[in-house]
Amino acid sequence: MFIVFNKQKIYSYIIALTTVFVLFGGAAFLGAGKQDAIQTATTAEKLLPIYSVETNDKNIALTINCAW
Repeated sequence: MFIVFNKQKIYSYIIALTTVFVLFGGAAFLGAGKQDAIQTATTAEKLLPIYSVETNDKNIALTINCAW
């Protein structure tokens, strides 16, 4: 199998590799001076939805819980 390179494909590879190197270099440069990071945590309880309620009524409810 032959690998064919044309001018457009070479330029695309050069632009892609340059973009990757610039992004990784920028991330390394910007992240190098962040030695004063502060770790935070919360102690508040997570609020859970009400799944059932005691009642004498004979009702049925269909719900969809999408908030995970």
